[in-house]
Amino acid sequence: MTNNIEVTSRYVLPNTGYFEINNGKSVYRLMEKMTSIMTQDKLAEFYEIEKQKGNPIPMNSIQHFGLFNDAVKSRNPDLLNFLQKGLQEYPNTLTRVIYNPVGKEDETIHNYSTSDAYSIIGNIVGQDGLIKNIPDKKVLESLLGTSDVSEIDLIAQKINKTGFSLWRFNKKQSKKIERVVRFDANPDGFYLDAVRVPLVEGPAFLVLPVDKNK
Repeated sequence: MTNNIEVTSRYVLPNTGYFEINNGKSVYRLMEKMTSIMTQDKLAEFYEIEKQKGNPIPMNSIQHFGLFNDAVKSRNPDLLNFLQKGLQEYPNTLTRVIYNPVGKEDETIHNYSTSDAYSIIGNIVGQDGLIKNIPDKKVLESLLGTSDVSEIDLIAQKINKTGFSLWRFNKKQSKKIERVVRFDANPDGFYLDAVRVPLVEGPAFLVLPVDKNK
């Protein structure tokens, strides 16, 4: 990885600090204040309201990985520390997995229940554990946007000094089951959790695209 990401940290008013990240393709702000604790359904409602106002909005799991990648490339210790601390809060995402029964492929919905929702079809079920040990690496593309295990593990090491693991259903169920995708980082590992029930509440990171032409 090359150090080609620019990061600045600013405070405009009390409790409105943010990191401004320029990755060469886009500029966005990661707010230092996360959302209040809420379910994914409420988070989707929050997304629609705040998007209309032009305010910071929550992200899906692929966007989270893009943020983590930018942070690692930036080598900015404040940003990396902020992310590690936030990941310890079990942050929510706007990604939901529809585990379908035998005979039908699973569905991963990003920006769930919003006007920007889109789906990726492909089975998510399989063994849990460190991603370097799971046989079906393609599942990572549906959830993170990449199946590059070395890149994913490097990001986990730089942010949390651990390996990266995936939690999911291990076999097909008898009926359709919906689960929320969330992240978690603790001394034991950096986790992508695709089995959280929709009623579970949690905070979420907030980002705001920046138009440098204005």
